[in-house]
Amino acid sequence: MKLLHALLPACALLLPCVVSAETFEGKVTMKISTPTMKDGSQDIDFSIKEGYMRIDMNSSRGSAAVITDFKNRKMLILMVAQKMFISRPIPQPGAVPPGAAGAYDPSTHSLENTGMKETILGYECTKYVAKGPEETADIWVTDQLGTFAGLFHGGPGQHAQAPQAWEQAIMGKGFFPMKVVANGQHGTTTLEVTAVQKESLPDSLFAAPDGWRDLSAMMGGMMPGGH
Repeated sequence: MKLLHALLPACALLLPCVVSAETFEGKVTMKISTPTMKDGSQDIDFSIKEGYMRIDMNSSRGSAAVITDFKNRKMLILMVAQKMFISRPIPQPGAVPPGAAGAYDPSTHSLENTGMKETILGYECTKYVAKGPEETADIWVTDQLGTFAGLFHGGPGQHAQAPQAWEQAIMGKGFFPMKVVANGQHGTTTLEVTAVQKESLPDSLFAAPDGWRDLSAMMGGMMPGGH
């Protein structure tokens, strides 16, 4: 249950967006490194299909996945080793309340299109610079991989965190980050897409496997939208 309690607040930070279905179907692998990662770096896999996005992550503490169903406005949190899952409505915009730690404030943050171009893994990217009081990030984005919905924060057995300001700046804007270098008061966070594979994905990838235990009713009061 420790894994579940770590996942719940992390999943609440995944903000809704609409995935651009026509531009891409397949898998994207990212390597992420932050000052707080005990393992040094971590790979996160995004599976993208019309109306769906799945994020899979593995660490020394276990494996977990989050499936976002934009068509039906719900999300599934899968605890792989335990073969359990919970289903919840997608959190409404404003999951990070104004004024809260990690909240994005347009009056103190900016996102600038530099016009600079770079090709990464065959995808033409445009460089943006996101600036805020505590962080500056260089972000190379492409409009060919759907719409970015934010990262999966916290991870198995780890403390959940709010999305960084640069994430909130580009969420839902019709592009996907291929490379990020963010410098903040706690150090440097780097993100780089290491593989992109176009392929047809089965619908079963975006549903809880048969036979897994559904904890939705039991955990109803612990997620936004719960009762």
